[in-house]
Amino acid sequence: MKKLLFAITVTLWGASPLLAADTTPSAPISPDTVPRTAETPAQHDARMAWWREAKFGMFIHWGLYCIPADGEWHMRQHKESLSDYSKLANEFNPTKFNADEWAALAQDAGMKYLILTTKHHDGFAMFHSKVSAYNIYDATPFKRDPLKELSEACPRHDLKLGTYYSVIADWGHPGGGAGCPKWDPAQEGSLDDYINNVSIPQVRELLTNYGPIAVMWFDTDGSNVGSEERAARYEPVLALQPNIIIDPRLQHFPGDFQTAEGRVPLLAPKGDWELCTRTNGSWGYTSAPARTLADLLGQLTDAWGKGGNVLLNVGPTREGIIPPDSAECLREVGAWLKTNGEAIYGSEAGPFTYLPWGTCTRKGDHLYLIVLAWPTDGKLPVPISTPVTDAHLLADPGKLLKTHLINGKTIIDLPAKAPDATASVIALKVAGQITPYHSLLLDKPVVASEDQKDASHAVDDDSASAWRIPSASGSLQVDMGKPETFSVLRYSTPYTTVAKAVLEVQVGNEWKTVYSEDNPKGTEFVRTFPPVTGQVVRLTITADKPAMRIGDFELFPPL
Repeated sequence: MKKLLFAITVTLWGASPLLAADTTPSAPISPDTVPRTAETPAQHDARMAWWREAKFGMFIHWGLYCIPADGEWHMRQHKESLSDYSKLANEFNPTKFNADEWAALAQDAGMKYLILTTKHHDGFAMFHSKVSAYNIYDATPFKRDPLKELSEACPRHDLKLGTYYSVIADWGHPGGGAGCPKWDPAQEGSLDDYINNVSIPQVRELLTNYGPIAVMWFDTDGSNVGSEERAARYEPVLALQPNIIIDPRLQHFPGDFQTAEGRVPLLAPKGDWELCTRTNGSWGYTSAPARTLADLLGQLTDAWGKGGNVLLNVGPTREGIIPPDSAECLREVGAWLKTNGEAIYGSEAGPFTYLPWGTCTRKGDHLYLIVLAWPTDGKLPVPISTPVTDAHLLADPGKLLKTHLINGKTIIDLPAKAPDATASVIALKVAGQITPYHSLLLDKPVVASEDQKDASHAVDDDSASAWRIPSASGSLQVDMGKPETFSVLRYSTPYTTVAKAVLEVQVGNEWKTVYSEDNPKGTEFVRTFPPVTGQVVRLTITADKPAMRIGDFELFPPL
């Protein structure tokens, strides 16, 4: 095995040219192919149609880092040299890997696509690359190509195959990017040479040798391509598969959807978007236990209710096994989807910005109410006055539920016991337009303690905008235009640790405190309190250090 490692080292780092010229044959590009930049909206929608219908996919982080089992950033976190880290290849022999078992598990989970990390930031390819010998086929005793086997297994299980590829970040080849100072002389080199001789040729291999690739999921560790010209070099290669869907993480290259990593934004992102999250506390394999079904479904349904897709990760072991507790968690999600998938597949975001008991998806004239907190009094309030022509539980479609219109809200009579202990779904068919239910502060006039020009970002409907100030404390005062009654505060403070938060309402010439909290944990908050009526409100945030942000400031009436 030492001789094998030495041979690989010479191939990669010897005095001879880094890599042989790329000779991978290219699939012909159809003369009818429409460049991405020239697509009409209808052509774009047609390309995205399957993805919007699918809603759910499996992410797989698997590589040499599964051996030390402390996460996929092991090499960078420990500042290991390539000569040391690459020795892991000598003992990587995942003989229990079975592509059909992985694909069958994804199918059982209700997933519609599968994305494998074909090369993570460590630079080690999990496919048989002719571009670099630093790959699972040439550098390990395994001598198999997992991507090839998955490309054959996925169609047998009604799955589309996608490929993750760390497009610029690469700690295992000279010139590859790193989102921090490089720690190994072997990493030094020309980024342009790396792009031309490693990255683009390997992307070409992925899009040429493995059949239809549905998604190209680029990633980075914070390093970036640096220029539009460099990013544009990838376009002819990506055109090899003109129907491919691409994420937005290749800087200067237009992606087809936004990504939210590990958390669901407080407000639904605009356009197509995807939550990527984990079945346990890590991406690459660790011994961390799988999440509970309640925890997982709470996050997944939140994303689906905001119109997103979900890409749910598993981290296989060094033997090639998806951890049993993660597999069981996925099967539990799949069992839930067998009953409630009508509410998820092909759905769009519901018309409600916030619901205290859960979330909602929509398909045309059908609303699907995903109830996480079953009402103890058997009455579910829904903020619509549109006539309801049908209401039933997806778990019991033959039994109609009674609805009542009271004070502009629809009240649904529910059985005493929820049909699902975690998340029950009610289907409503409505006749007519639905008025969106949103914050009382949406787009209302704001007076800021400083930097007035960006203050409106805190009360708009854009999850990506924020009010940013250089200070460690600031306040936003909003006039709702008329007295309103409210009982729920939602606010977010991205990249800001809050030391104190205070909500006040103006009463005459004085301010009355409605909510006050010291050192709340997190950056997104929902707080309820007895109903308060007022017209002008003020939120004051004190951070633990300067450069404070308020992303969203919302108030909702009692429901």
